[in-house]
Amino acid sequence: MRRCALLLGLVVVGCGGPDRETFVREANSACRDRAAGQEALAELQADELLDASTRLYEQELEVLRALEPPEEDRAAHAKWVRANADLVQAWRRYAADAGNEDARDRVLDRFDRAAALAGDLGLTQCDG
Repeated sequence: MRRCALLLGLVVVGCGGPDRETFVREANSACRDRAAGQEALAELQADELLDASTRLYEQELEVLRALEPPEEDRAAHAKWVRANADLVQAWRRYAADAGNEDARDRVLDRFDRAAALAGDLGLTQCDG
């Protein structure tokens, strides 16, 4: 019986959830992938570029939502994901009306907000 209790205790400790290092590495990787994708789109025409960039931001958002932060970062992660969702929404509006300066300014504002929250989480690749 004691052995079973000890084994159960070890299993529970071993399943304590993701660690911070893994979370940061995976989040930075998602941001790097999106940035690399944007660089690869540089030769596209403006209308194609906006559509393709929108898809990149949408894909990144799905990856960010799927990340499992450590318990102490869950609230900050949720806030960061919401900020990225706001960025994606602003980007969609801008892609639909690229001549609209207000839409462009909203994208920049949302991007700055998401980047600041990424910095609060200790991420280094999610600001560009």
